[in-house]
Amino acid sequence: MDTYSVPQESQKLLLEGLINNRLHASAPSEIKEAAKHVEYVGSKAPSVPINWRFAESVSAIKGFQGSMLNVLLKKKYGVEYQKIVIDTDHAQLFFMSPYLPVIDPLGAHIPSLLGGPAFNKYFPDGDKYKAFDGTTFRTAATNIYRTKDGRYYHLHASLNPVIIHEVLNIDPGTEVTTVKEACKVYEDKVSQYTAKEIETMMNDKHRQAGSICWSTEEYKASAHGKVNAHVGLFEVHHIPNPTQRPTWWTPVEGHTGPSRPLYGLKVLDLTRIIASSTVTRELAELGASVLRITSPNVTDLTSILPDLSWGKWSAHLDLTKVDDRARLRALVEESDVVVDGYRPGVMAKWGFGKEDILGLFEKKERGVIYVHENCYGWNGPWAYRSGWQQVSDANCGVSMEFGKAMGHGEPVTPVFPNADFCTGAAGAIGVLQALIERSEKGGSFVLDVALNYYSQWLINTCSTYPPEVWDALWTTYGRPVFHHADHMGVTFPRFYKMLTERGVPVFNPDFFEVRGNKAIGVPIKTVKPILGFPQGVVQVRYNVGSRGNGVDYPRWPEDLLTETLTV
Repeated sequence: MDTYSVPQESQKLLLEGLINNRLHASAPSEIKEAAKHVEYVGSKAPSVPINWRFAESVSAIKGFQGSMLNVLLKKKYGVEYQKIVIDTDHAQLFFMSPYLPVIDPLGAHIPSLLGGPAFNKYFPDGDKYKAFDGTTFRTAATNIYRTKDGRYYHLHASLNPVIIHEVLNIDPGTEVTTVKEACKVYEDKVSQYTAKEIETMMNDKHRQAGSICWSTEEYKASAHGKVNAHVGLFEVHHIPNPTQRPTWWTPVEGHTGPSRPLYGLKVLDLTRIIASSTVTRELAELGASVLRITSPNVTDLTSILPDLSWGKWSAHLDLTKVDDRARLRALVEESDVVVDGYRPGVMAKWGFGKEDILGLFEKKERGVIYVHENCYGWNGPWAYRSGWQQVSDANCGVSMEFGKAMGHGEPVTPVFPNADFCTGAAGAIGVLQALIERSEKGGSFVLDVALNYYSQWLINTCSTYPPEVWDALWTTYGRPVFHHADHMGVTFPRFYKMLTERGVPVFNPDFFEVRGNKAIGVPIKTVKPILGFPQGVVQVRYNVGSRGNGVDYPRWPEDLLTETLTV
């Protein structure tokens, strides 16, 4: 392992796995020169005991993002390519970030991870079905279980374990004292079905997320894997319109410029949970104004908002009401970018699907960039399904390979929401590319983003550590072994303890900052942005603070630095 270098491998992956990857041949030609200005630093040796090269993966993707931003800076502002420094130790906090914020760190010191009344004072609880209430039994509804035919299936509660309880005839009031006891109740039920039977029952009959745990080779050989194999991290589609000439977005005098390169860009955020919400947070970091719309009637994982709602206003609209649908249409028409992260077909039901959004701009002078993110990808027989990070890990073979690396044939979800955050960063890169293309071609753009797109790139291009590197890394931590029923609620605390006890460089205090937050009245200690601009021309920060759902009035303000939106 002495000859292996995470920074060097990240640089190599950026250049060979992204910049010169034929699957990203549509990227601006200038990006090859722009990428030369990305520098990697950090510890040579890997520090997180997972066989997949997560550190190199996220570092390369952030380098791709910085390279695309450099192209935009030069094309829009005439600025020479900026030096960008990425610390690969710091970059790994990108996919750990929801667990780490501390509210009021100099006072009440409220860790986001623990939740509770003190947390809910600032971020009201939106978990309407108590999927994340911390009880051992309900948490076990999202997990991998062995099936009748000896395969494994990833069951997913999708924020509401009641549906799984009803489908599998499980008493929701079952009392257990250990995780093992809870998992046995679910596995006893799942084991009554073959993998195919339970997958069909959950996805087709009950529209409940979940996937058979395939191997990487099985996924690649599947009809779905084959029909999506032509996609890199994302796919950009141009919708030509002769009346929509090449254009950027409307600049704001005194604000839109190289220091805040996306200032004035209006992004309508129709997202939930992590991946699609990360797309919009990444754009906000570069100066975009983001208005997030949620429903007061739809459950949400609000414990992640201290991390993922930076730079966003947040308003409620109830799309079952005619007036609220009309208001949302008006907001869409004022937007430059619309991001939809709900399950395929949900927003279309209310008149806000892809064709609806494009139709609203068909006769306008300026087109729109429409982004939709799902689990499986936008082609093939599974495209209609809902899904989550763990489902993608299971579907593409990421979980199976993690289990094999620990010496057994059981799939194990690899601990962190890595695919979620890398997918979100990929989506933000796609938006930057679409903005550049719109400045040259006009029209509108559709951006396809999916968890599986990232996962298949991880498998095919990034891959796992070489055997000798993985063996040394694993041995460093005493060769810990996890099994299929060890869900993230089990593995993350164990990993966090292992990493902190060893004092790994990932948790360097310099990678954190105490960030003022006028939206809630107290600061938050959180992870610093990953991209470093040592020349000081570009400033990565947020226009407004993080907040809970439904705090703001649903409107676009004239002053984009307005902290809270009122009537």
